[in-house]
Amino acid sequence: MFNNEQLQDLIAGKSVGNKFPYSINDDQEIEAHIRRLFHRINRIPNLVCEAEWNHFGSGYASFVELFCYRKEDVKVVEEKYGRREIRTDGIIIDICRLAPVAIMGEDDRYKTIRTETNEVVGGAHGTLLSGPHRLKISKDFQTIAENLKQVLEEFDYELLEAKELNQPLSFQTEIATIYREPREYLVMDAIFYWED
Repeated sequence: MFNNEQLQDLIAGKSVGNKFPYSINDDQEIEAHIRRLFHRINRIPNLVCEAEWNHFGSGYASFVELFCYRKEDVKVVEEKYGRREIRTDGIIIDICRLAPVAIMGEDDRYKTIRTETNEVVGGAHGTLLSGPHRLKISKDFQTIAENLKQVLEEFDYELLEAKELNQPLSFQTEIATIYREPREYLVMDAIFYWED
């Protein structure tokens, strides 16, 4: 995993790692590498992968969030008053922009669509950053998770485990995250954070 100096570098927004492209500390190369990973995931049969490239529209996210699901995991929950509510069950993968590591867990996402125009007018989804307890995959998604793990390995990403991430930080620091207070920081917060 990471030593304290590396964790402090990650918090400061500096790349760590000896694998290309992280070893050359070039944000554009790292972004291109993650995009190649994204396109490779989308070539997995019967899998759809969506990405959040724009830091959730605010601040800075130290990761790119991918949401992967099968078409049969999209279900209409309700349809009335000219709106359709859709629930999608799938897997979130957060790919770190600063080190060749990732985390994976499940989520269910909701979209409200205006049926007349097909315009998305609302939605809701979870995040893996609320805690390492979210880094679980149920039996329903084991096959997909195994396929995704193989692709992550192809691209030299290490999939981090909850027990590693759930450790408290051993030093005092300030992390621009909305998910935990300073005295409650976990190792996870040093690697995956979002400045809203």
